[in-house]
Amino acid sequence: MTSIISIVLGLLVLGVLVFIHELGHFLAAKSCKIKVLAFSLGFGTPIFKKKVGDTEYMISSIPFGGYVKMAGENPEERTEGQGSPDDFPSKPIWQRAFVAIAGPAANIISAMVMLLGMYLWGVDKPVYLENTLVGAVADSSMAEQAGIMAGDSIISINGKTVTSWDDIQKAFAQQEVSYTVTYSRNGTTGNASIVNTNSKVGLPENPFMGLFPPLPAVIASVIKPSAASEAGFLAGDTVRMIDSQNVYSWFHLTSIVEEAKDETALNVVVSRNGKEVSLSVTPRYSETEKRNLLGIQVAKGDTRIVRYPLGEAIDRALDKTWEYTIMIFEVIGKLASRRVSASQLSGPIGIIPASGLMAMQGLSQLLDFMALIGINLGVLNLMPLVITDGGLLLFLIIEAIRRKPLSIKVQSIINRIAIAFFLLLFLYVTFNDVMRLPDIFRLFK
Repeated sequence: MTSIISIVLGLLVLGVLVFIHELGHFLAAKSCKIKVLAFSLGFGTPIFKKKVGDTEYMISSIPFGGYVKMAGENPEERTEGQGSPDDFPSKPIWQRAFVAIAGPAANIISAMVMLLGMYLWGVDKPVYLENTLVGAVADSSMAEQAGIMAGDSIISINGKTVTSWDDIQKAFAQQEVSYTVTYSRNGTTGNASIVNTNSKVGLPENPFMGLFPPLPAVIASVIKPSAASEAGFLAGDTVRMIDSQNVYSWFHLTSIVEEAKDETALNVVVSRNGKEVSLSVTPRYSETEKRNLLGIQVAKGDTRIVRYPLGEAIDRALDKTWEYTIMIFEVIGKLASRRVSASQLSGPIGIIPASGLMAMQGLSQLLDFMALIGINLGVLNLMPLVITDGGLLLFLIIEAIRRKPLSIKVQSIINRIAIAFFLLLFLYVTFNDVMRLPDIFRLFK
């Protein structure tokens, strides 16, 4: 049920971003007195339509996104030397360029507004993510093979200083081929080289190279009956040590319990009401979970809402917009240099459930994710890729230099080639997404 709700929310999120893009084109076209034949909220068969002037306004059966149809914009539907003064090709170059830019600009400006709203509304930040302590390292993971251990503090990744787990997650989210991690351990500094052996198609089992954040090992509740309830664990206890080994996080605790030998008692030290209490507990194997369990549930961890005054919120929104914009070009550069595999590219099938998942996390997370996708949509559309808005701008630059447009025949041929290319690209990223579906749905378990 959770996955279904997430997909529906994801469709709505993606639809809103596409609609904002098309609304930008529509308003710009209207301001330049270009005849707009149709403006639709949604796609597919119209379920409501009303014509006002030259424009037919529609609400279509698939309520995700929308489209704008301007007179004469499709070279396949016009004849050389013909056209009305209010057709798109009849307008001055600067007006056509304005219409082309308006869609991506609407996405980028709306993303800035979303980020501003996020900072004004307040960012819900888990306190434990505000440091770079490694809470646990997954068994046989790339990080473990590189020698990183629970309790290490990450200093930098590929030469870039990190100050929080947000920075660590952003660095590893780009899925580079290799990473150099500088860390601090017991007062000394070390370096680890992580070779990314993630599958080229599926989502990585441990997306952050096997590192886990330091979620405190605080017990929210004790299941009855269970090994923990019989051993005397109480809600509110913080697990400090197991068999004289420091426990750095909830993830570290679970890994120690899972690796415990059958019928072997663990000596556990917990902090309770400011005092240390020693307990002995023998984990029980769960046939359902296929692992050892104590019968305790984790507390969410302390969080704090960080709200910013208007001036600082504007500064942070602008900085974040720039950061997300630069990130796109960094990824493109890494794709070109093969530091990131092309199989990591994702399409709508991958973006939709991710969008829905963010929508279920809260308003701040949703606004941040929508801003990221909106900026991606805006920037990529400005690239000179022929059938994108940037491609139209390229045609207009050529027209300005030649002082006449390319012939309709040439434009049609170029458009057909571009459509074929983007169709192949769409099929490729869709194939990637389909191969990742089992991993995507694993996130909703």
